[in-house]
Amino acid sequence: MDLLGTSLLADMEGWTPIDKNTRLIRLDGPWLWNRLSWLSLAVGAQLFTYVRFGMDHPISGRTWRLFRGRSLPAPPAPQVSPPGDQDASLIAVRDRPRYFGFGTQLRQAIAIGGNSFWSIAKSWSGLTLVALLALGTGLFAPEYMTWFGVPLLARTQEVLPILAPPLSSLTTPWILIPLLIVFYAGELLWREREAGLQALFATTPVPDWVQFVGKFGGLALMITVWVSLLMLAGLINQVVMGYHQFEIGVYLQTLFGIQLTNYLLFAGLVFAIQVIVYQKYLGYLVAMSAYGIILFASRIGVEHKLLIYAADTGWSYSDMNGFGPFIKPWLWFKLYWGSWSLLLAVVATLVWGRSHDRRINARLHLAQRRFPRYKTALLIALGLVASSGGFIFYNTNVLNEYVNEAHQKRMRADYERRYGHYARATCPVLTRTQLQVEIYPDQGAADLRATYSLVNRSTLAIDSIHLSLVPNVVISAISVDRPASTVVLDEKLGYRIYALKKPLQPGELMRLRFRLQIKSHSFTNNGVDDAVVANGSHIDSNEWMPVIGYDDDRQLHHAQDRERYGLAPRPERPSLYDSRARYQTRHAERMDFEAIVGTVKDQIAVAPGALRRRWRKGDRQYFHYQTNAPIINEYAFFSARYAVREAQWVAPMPGAQPVTIQIIYHPAHQANVTRMMKSAQASLSYYTREFGPYPYAHFRVLERPGPGRGMHAEPMTIDYQEGYSLMNPQPGGLDLPYHIMAHEVAHQWWGITFAAAGVEGAGVLIESLATYSAMQVVEQTLGYGHLMRYLTQMRAEYEVPRSRAAPPLLRANNRFMTYRKGPFALFALRNYVGQDRVNDALRELLRKYSPNPPLPTTLDLYRELQAVTPDSLQYLVHDLFAANTFWDLKTQEAVARQTPTGAWQVTLIVNARKVVVDSLGRERYLPMNEWVEIGVVTPAGPGEPSAKPLYLQKHRIRSGRQRIRVILAGQPVAGVALQAGIDPHHLLIDPDMDDNVKGVKKQSVGRRRVR
Repeated sequence: MDLLGTSLLADMEGWTPIDKNTRLIRLDGPWLWNRLSWLSLAVGAQLFTYVRFGMDHPISGRTWRLFRGRSLPAPPAPQVSPPGDQDASLIAVRDRPRYFGFGTQLRQAIAIGGNSFWSIAKSWSGLTLVALLALGTGLFAPEYMTWFGVPLLARTQEVLPILAPPLSSLTTPWILIPLLIVFYAGELLWREREAGLQALFATTPVPDWVQFVGKFGGLALMITVWVSLLMLAGLINQVVMGYHQFEIGVYLQTLFGIQLTNYLLFAGLVFAIQVIVYQKYLGYLVAMSAYGIILFASRIGVEHKLLIYAADTGWSYSDMNGFGPFIKPWLWFKLYWGSWSLLLAVVATLVWGRSHDRRINARLHLAQRRFPRYKTALLIALGLVASSGGFIFYNTNVLNEYVNEAHQKRMRADYERRYGHYARATCPVLTRTQLQVEIYPDQGAADLRATYSLVNRSTLAIDSIHLSLVPNVVISAISVDRPASTVVLDEKLGYRIYALKKPLQPGELMRLRFRLQIKSHSFTNNGVDDAVVANGSHIDSNEWMPVIGYDDDRQLHHAQDRERYGLAPRPERPSLYDSRARYQTRHAERMDFEAIVGTVKDQIAVAPGALRRRWRKGDRQYFHYQTNAPIINEYAFFSARYAVREAQWVAPMPGAQPVTIQIIYHPAHQANVTRMMKSAQASLSYYTREFGPYPYAHFRVLERPGPGRGMHAEPMTIDYQEGYSLMNPQPGGLDLPYHIMAHEVAHQWWGITFAAAGVEGAGVLIESLATYSAMQVVEQTLGYGHLMRYLTQMRAEYEVPRSRAAPPLLRANNRFMTYRKGPFALFALRNYVGQDRVNDALRELLRKYSPNPPLPTTLDLYRELQAVTPDSLQYLVHDLFAANTFWDLKTQEAVARQTPTGAWQVTLIVNARKVVVDSLGRERYLPMNEWVEIGVVTPAGPGEPSAKPLYLQKHRIRSGRQRIRVILAGQPVAGVALQAGIDPHHLLIDPDMDDNVKGVKKQSVGRRRVR
């Protein structure tokens, strides 16, 4: 179905740099057949058009043949009366009053609109295409309403983004509607001209604005019908997905309030273009160009919403927070663009053509004559554009600073250029944070008063305190508990330096106090800040709180950006062998934490730590939290109308203290709460037994507004967005919410207790180890078959075209390597050396860990894995972690025959290769002489989690083609097909996994053996 042949670009994503410089595009395979198919279709369409083309105007007829003209009866010959027979008497016409007032004009507009609507409705594509797309969207919901193979709960908030994409969305099938608007706007406006009736139509007593409004009204009515079909598609979607709690009011607000407005604004633009251009096909070209600008505005550097037609700050709907604070700026932008649409409509009416004269001078002269009649409307439109645009500009550029992408990068470059030399400055360590937080959900505001306890843990006296502040965040009342003076006060870049009159000596403590206020100043070009909302506030320390010292995370990392802004080249992440980077420990430093959080009386406020006290004061409610063990400097505050599920968990060891587990969720989102609790308990039990005790007395999981489906781990806290709650695993299917929870619980060890150095490969020590650990929990609780189902889903990402050119796993630098390749490498090693040995290596890694420098890297993990691996398998550890190794394993043939003894022998012809690819794509084939699994399995039956192995053993495999014979331990079931192959469980990294296993052919006794 690739009309434009763009699938070739996706295939080229897997090309290495060397491939791109040397390879040519080959006309073969599916891409060649795709091009031939579409070319044949195009040629056929051209031939059909040529045969059917005629100069006469088509009229209705009952019969229609594909390649022959219509068979029409000959018109009757005109009857001419003799001159003497003609009646020359006058015809008496009654004199009746004629009304041409507003009522008549309104009826004329309605008549033109109805006629225009039915002309679209009766056309071959007016309703058919949208109706078919709506029907397909509803009926085929199970095909796309999934996430990594898991069905989604079809709540209205999940369905709406599918039905109501932004006008600037290019990846939605509903791009069909804007394209149909472009097409039918031209058809309606040029309908009379193409029929040769323009001269007659121009003589009718119908004002120009009536014709414009009538035709636009017809198209608007059709658009309304299309939007109704969108709503029908959503309801069918929900029924098909087994969800019956229809929120008709939300559908009406979204589709007929938001989406219909967008389509009507676009229709107004297209109508005006067709009228002003006054040439149908040139009008199509200009209209499509305008639509292209809407689609690709950000890519051509246009980012301000005041400059992109029909643009707005976006909207979202959630069960927790409804439409939240997003509707107000949306309404202002729609008023602004609606004013522009009115202005364009007035201009189009002024130059509306009633004759064949298309000269610019003639049309301007016509507009000049009409101007007095439309002067008031023109002034009103201009006034609305100016007032609404001025109000928006005041909010986006005066009350708030307008910052586009280029400006943001320039600020980051200036930050590094001006203050980068302070990166190595000695700073005190944050050891305790005390906060008084007041959250005002109804006002969208919060007030934080903080006290930082700072200790000089270096061997040198510190004479100044450096602070990196988040730009545009209001921080006031900064003070220290000793005399100090301000040396640098850079509000624009967010950097301050305070010189201490008395230096902070080694081991000495000081306190820093400040006040932080979160308050939305109306709206920005990107919308409204949603940190504090009516229900579901989420204040993240990383987004608001100041950092002690220079903040490396604010630097530009991409090489092209650094070159563009005149910064010295530097790797996106320090080298694995950069010893200085291992001494940067800010992200690993621990601190005590205490907070008193106030919110409205009907909400629950949550922060890290145990809840020491809860009380009410007036119409507000307060919560006092305090940690029982130090945490890293990453935390958040939450406030919402929550429901709470609580349980106690006790570690399986003598004298262990109970841990309180709380699932804090939106009351309507309880479907996954039970499995979340089970996963948390099973994960804590497994990780405590294998990797050491959980250090805290509480463990919380909280929900917050948003469509995301993942989770985020902080000390003793995991938060997730509503999208996670809408996953709907089916019995016997993949339980992805259980997996995700187990993964995030693992981060309490990998990433929080154990913090890696910020160098290449850090993601392996955090994400790969967390994913691998979660795999063990899944296997232990849900079974090995469920784990295989999970791994199969994870391996689907290998099918995505990607370059094999990459560094070794020890220097992993992207999400694919850390979330997929890393866990698979650990899983493969586990299957070769055993789960206990791999866990021994991980335990030893944790035992040796210290938050003091130097921090660990993947080299430490590599050494521990080598230590538990037998000498005979050391090559495998090297291939999986120290080299970017791929295996090309293929089963060419598999034949089974029954031996005279009654046993079944399977003979396989396999081919094997091993290749190492460097970061530039250079390939080097290596000889193989290693152990690889050979398996014969019975495919899984209905309800069975995985295939049943009849034979599964490791064989010594060498490079090239080879024959392998195995004897099955059992008898295959009659009538059940067998599969056999090399590395059937895909333990080794093989990009092409479809050819590992092949169906087994059975031979009777005495037939010739496979060669």
